[in-house]
Amino acid sequence: MLAKKLCMMSALVAATTLTAAACGSGGGAPSSGGGGGATAAGKTGASTGGGGGGSSSGPVTLTMWNGLNNQQPGTPAAKIPASKWWFNVALKMFEKQNPNIKVKIVQSPNLASSAFETLLKSSEVAGNTPDIGQLYAGGQITQNGKYLVPLNSALPKSFIDSLLPSGWQFSTGGFKKGGPIYGVPFGAGYYYYVFYNKALFKKAGVQPLPETANWDDLVALAKKIKAKGITPFVFGEKEGYFGAWTQDALISGEVGTQGVLDMYTGKASLDTPTITKPYAAWHELFADGLTNSNAVSLTNTSGSAEFQDGKAAMTITGDFSDTGFEQGLGKNVGLFPVPALPGSRYTKFLSGGPNDDYVIFKNTKHAAQAEKLIEFLASLKVQEMALKQDGALPNNLAYKAGPALYKTNPLLAAESKYIQVQHYKLFEAFDNVMPGSIDSYWYQTNNGVFGGSLSPASAASSLNTQMQQFLQTQNAG
Repeated sequence: MLAKKLCMMSALVAATTLTAAACGSGGGAPSSGGGGGATAAGKTGASTGGGGGGSSSGPVTLTMWNGLNNQQPGTPAAKIPASKWWFNVALKMFEKQNPNIKVKIVQSPNLASSAFETLLKSSEVAGNTPDIGQLYAGGQITQNGKYLVPLNSALPKSFIDSLLPSGWQFSTGGFKKGGPIYGVPFGAGYYYYVFYNKALFKKAGVQPLPETANWDDLVALAKKIKAKGITPFVFGEKEGYFGAWTQDALISGEVGTQGVLDMYTGKASLDTPTITKPYAAWHELFADGLTNSNAVSLTNTSGSAEFQDGKAAMTITGDFSDTGFEQGLGKNVGLFPVPALPGSRYTKFLSGGPNDDYVIFKNTKHAAQAEKLIEFLASLKVQEMALKQDGALPNNLAYKAGPALYKTNPLLAAESKYIQVQHYKLFEAFDNVMPGSIDSYWYQTNNGVFGGSLSPASAASSLNTQMQQFLQTQNAG
């Protein structure tokens, strides 16, 4: 999960708006307004299955949740003035091109948090969700499908065909081709890597791992680095996110996307070696003294900053950290894919995938205008704006990585090479597929397993119990 992974940046931020216009639809919890403005000309809400917004003159205000704001304190993006942040700039562009449509942003809790799950459920039941929101591609999309507008008939085929096909599977009900499209994927996604400090590698006399390496080779490499008096890894595992990114990769290596889907549907248990082995590998790094000693209590943001400041030879995170790492370390930072556990089914792969989707909630009175905004935000022009500040490859097929990318973002260029030249398999991460409530619980267990207060077996058992309860609730309607 801007997430993911912009989504990992903050548990809750204050509500803000980009326009002074009052909310005209959708409630917009937690900050809401009344009244139902008339819709502007265009496709009607009926064509999208939305809340029946007809066509008439007069301004419309769309309310939108934003739970994936990467401009959190302590991040490189926080130094960019809000007026120049790509998301804000794009919305102003949209409003200028569509003078009868205003957009009101309500900052919501991050998508991975229990606070967001509570807000989402309470708003759905009360019928005061906003017009537009952001949900994780995968579990959050399919589990909330009954509250979302199906977009199949609203989105032009040319638009659907313009985006990478891999993202659409996890934007549909039940992850089925041809199923109801409940969200529009934004960006090619984020993938997880071992980021390394080239100067510290040189000082330790070691080299990055080759693609044939496995997890044991990574542990052996870390021990060589430690022997030279250098901290091998730095993490901030207070929220359980670094553990998620690491285990996402290890789980993908073991079972791939289909194996994770089987766990989501209940065909496979979560109380198996597929989960316990990655848990154990994650704990091993801390137990063997291969990380910063305060990793259990250090926040995610602080952990990333420590690596960015040159405090350790490696970290494991997503390419959403590219920009910050390059600002801090310059050409001194490199990356290679997280190696799989010994004996894993897959060895040449990247784990991550499209993280978030733009969705339209069914209670909207302005589905046509909402759909228009989402198409605009997913356009190549806007995605290229995001690329410069967020460091995420566009999922628009018209985008081609060129020399400029190698100059401005060599880490992202390296990822592009893994995907386009070396043809690594792309697997959807465990917490992209799993329901948000399961993700939140998983993150909580990661900290305990990492520090040793919770065993891999007990964590997997409790996680499986949570999943069984979720499936029972879903089956009960």
